[in-house]
Amino acid sequence: MKESWERTSKNINISYETISIMMSQVFKNKRLIKAERMKTGLSSGTYKVELEGLATPFILRISAGGSDVASKEKAIAERLSGDVPVADYIYLDTSQNLIEYDWAVLEWKEGVLLRDILQRGEKRQIAKAAESIGDVLARIHSYTFDCPGFLAGDLTIAKPFNTGEAEFYSFILESLDSGATGHYLGTEVTEMVRSFCVSHRSLLSEIYEPSVLVHSDFNGLNILMFDSPNEVEVSAVLDWEFAFSGRKYVDIGNILRYENENSWFERHFIKAYQDSGGSLNENWVQIAKLEDLIALCDILNCSTPEMPNRISDLRQLIIQTVQ
Repeated sequence: MKESWERTSKNINISYETISIMMSQVFKNKRLIKAERMKTGLSSGTYKVELEGLATPFILRISAGGSDVASKEKAIAERLSGDVPVADYIYLDTSQNLIEYDWAVLEWKEGVLLRDILQRGEKRQIAKAAESIGDVLARIHSYTFDCPGFLAGDLTIAKPFNTGEAEFYSFILESLDSGATGHYLGTEVTEMVRSFCVSHRSLLSEIYEPSVLVHSDFNGLNILMFDSPNEVEVSAVLDWEFAFSGRKYVDIGNILRYENENSWFERHFIKAYQDSGGSLNENWVQIAKLEDLIALCDILNCSTPEMPNRISDLRQLIIQTVQ
């Protein structure tokens, strides 16, 4: 899983003194006693902060995205609160007066990452986790939009885009022929990808479904789980910075990216998703792979030679996809 990837936000390091000032802006008369950079979160800076006199820690989230990203995340949390497990926002600062980024303070959510449960390999826990995740994702996808597109800070469609067969193939060809993807894949794998897309791209023209809220980074590093002897369920879905309006298969392809087809996790996840109202096209497996291929190529296009772990993993995932 991508926890071995190199950070893209390694330059976002906020000094203890600055974090102390930020916290005093939110919590009057409360002294910062600890600020710990968290290991998850590859594109934004995230800190666990503890304050004098308060038993519960908080999350300080530094947004590395552009304009409206932090506002969008807060709006999503408020829209989903009470229906989907998310971390509530306590404070959001988009003034960029203290630091050059938007930043927010969120409630602390207890739990372990889904990644850790999957790595243990205990079938009962994996099945319970998959069932809870399927139910939660179906609820996320029940939020619909008029068209696909990127979301503004108020969750209106800021930039509509098309998601048809032509747009898909155009992006893939540009990635292979002009982008970094073709360079990192090499000639043989590039031709494998091209052939796969030619054979399957027409599936994207056969989908007549509403555009839904897509998390777009829905994986084991962004899903926090309650893990007790009696129950395993989602504690919070984290990090909504890449969310947009689009096809549900983006999230399905993402969560199943490292799974073998028809795996124990996949079977329980898909059943729970459908039992909770999530409908799927009969060709959902291939469509999810096509959607995830867009994401993999997009990430590979943005990779640099200083990211060997990321490049190697992406290359292997793309090979697995087209095989």
